[in-house]
Amino acid sequence: MDHRKLRSFLALARTLHFARAAAEVSLTQPALSQHIQSLEQNWGIRLFERNKRQVSLTAEGEQLVEEIARTVRRLDNLQVTVKEVAAGSRGVLRLGYVGTAVQEPLLVKALRSFRSQFPTIQLKPTEYNVDQQFSLLQSGELDIGILRGPLPACRFIARRTIQQTPLIAVLPDDHPHAGARQIRLSELADETLIVQQDPDGVGLGGTVLRLYAEAGIAPGSSVRARDVNTAINLTAMGMGITFVPASQRLFLRQDVVALDIDATDITTSLSLCWKEGRQNKDVTLFIQNTASLFMTPADKEK
Repeated sequence: MDHRKLRSFLALARTLHFARAAAEVSLTQPALSQHIQSLEQNWGIRLFERNKRQVSLTAEGEQLVEEIARTVRRLDNLQVTVKEVAAGSRGVLRLGYVGTAVQEPLLVKALRSFRSQFPTIQLKPTEYNVDQQFSLLQSGELDIGILRGPLPACRFIARRTIQQTPLIAVLPDDHPHAGARQIRLSELADETLIVQQDPDGVGLGGTVLRLYAEAGIAPGSSVRARDVNTAINLTAMGMGITFVPASQRLFLRQDVVALDIDATDITTSLSLCWKEGRQNKDVTLFIQNTASLFMTPADKEK
């Protein structure tokens, strides 16, 4: 169906005046008349009554106004979508994230900044674990993953680390070391360690287990938790201890305590991941905008 003819119909239905309607759609009056006649012939109905004095909608034409208006709006939206696709932008970004990522103040700021700067790009965030995100990135069902390192080696998945955050130890508030401000990892050697159900060597759980191994110590036992919030809740129950990014300190329960670890290199990374070769305009904008907010003054001078 010709989009221009439908616009001509709506213009004449609004103005009931051929000259004004023609000006509205940037046509000559004869061209507008031809559009209306073409619609009437194709549909086999009369849309307007016209004589030398006035133009009016027929009953049939009046019944079609709203439906034609909806059709024109849909066609307008389709044209915008086609242009966005042609320019490498779909107008929708499907984001995957791990639980601790959305509690990073800078990431929250980055998401708000992106929505403010690019209001026509809709963000669709969904929480997934590391394995799920890599699978969805490879299948094209996810545009960007926001994950905790270390990350598994995976072909065709590009990544960019945007933050390194110190880890802190989380203990129940009745723990013998609860009154301390800082603790050595060796002092926690015999504790039950609560870690996330990440694949071996991957994510926040992988970071914590690697730290124990590099320090040459082992936890007394370990408990696997579905996510960081579950690990913190189990810690509050006295089931063991856990480790979280230092940025989570503000979100902890009142019945646990957070202690700095007496080491400078105990950190966890936050990374953006995407499928190589499928970095469209929206993905590029998101990566650039987010990474720029995480850059230090020294990084910006490079």
